[in-house]
Amino acid sequence: MSTAPTVVRVIAVEDGAPLDCCDEETTHVWVRVIAWSPRRAFLTGAAPFAEAAGKPALDLTGARFIAQLDVDNPPSNTDTKGERLQWPGLRYCPPFRPGGLGPVPVEGQEAAR
Repeated sequence: MSTAPTVVRVIAVEDGAPLDCCDEETTHVWVRVIAWSPRRAFLTGAAPFAEAAGKPALDLTGARFIAQLDVDNPPSNTDTKGERLQWPGLRYCPPFRPGGLGPVPVEGQEAAR
């Protein structure tokens, strides 16, 4: 298993019904992990992302995060349990503000493109 700091970007937020009978959370995020696939989005629970960002889940669209992911073994295209994905080491990557907080961390430079 080869893990690396990887950019995870929230591309949309859904609020509604649970995804399956075992899901208690009703707010979910669609995320893109370019290191896994530039075209595929993954549906997963919003709670860890909201906690890492320190803001409500409904405000996460466009937010970028860094997680320690196994880049050599992405979830398969037949994975129907995407909402069960784990996001180890998940942390919020604040937006770059010229003249503000300083440079984007090395891990966040890929997301800034």
